[in-house]
Amino acid sequence: MASMRSTPLALAGLTGLALAIAGCRIEKTPAVDPTQSATSVFINDGSFDPAAMVETDWSGKILPFIRSKAAPYDAVAEAVKASPDEAGARHGFRENQAGAPWTYAAEVDGTVTAANTASRAATVDVKTQGGRTVTLQLGPVVRGTSIRDMLSLHPFGSFKNQVDYAQYGKALNAKANATALSAAPRQDLVGRHVTALGVFSAAPGDAPPLMTPVELTLGPKP
Repeated sequence: MASMRSTPLALAGLTGLALAIAGCRIEKTPAVDPTQSATSVFINDGSFDPAAMVETDWSGKILPFIRSKAAPYDAVAEAVKASPDEAGARHGFRENQAGAPWTYAAEVDGTVTAANTASRAATVDVKTQGGRTVTLQLGPVVRGTSIRDMLSLHPFGSFKNQVDYAQYGKALNAKANATALSAAPRQDLVGRHVTALGVFSAAPGDAPPLMTPVELTLGPKP
């Protein structure tokens, strides 16, 4: 008899629970990004201005530093072949990590032997006075982060987060394009004399390295 009397109460409880569930709003739980923590350092709060930072340092610090490390490309290439670390100590920079690649500075003086200007990541191959070939970027799309990686002035550890560091690299490439590359012609380049100051990482094997110029002059054909 006791169980029969409790039945209406149980039914009433179940009915109330059903009504409560019906009135609930189900929210989808956002997916968790495994690369970020609750106190993520990857979020840029908008206070960092990489373009302004580059503009402040470009003429007075960045270009003088690259010039101070540079030597004629043939000499730098020979030094890299003999000992990448010794060449890097004289002509380059890298973060303090064992096995990390060096980025080197060099001056190029030679003749354009091939041009790829159909792509927005335009390049020219230059044969130096010593007979070596180096590929110079012409932009407007500048690949890689060689300028950023060359600078001991602002290594990775001086930035708040990876986003700021990446944006700084893009701002350096944009500045090089605006000041050194955008004015370069895109037609009738083969055979022209070219001088440049730029930065590069050693390419595998005998492949010519991809250099990002920070200064570039294309002269007339001889």
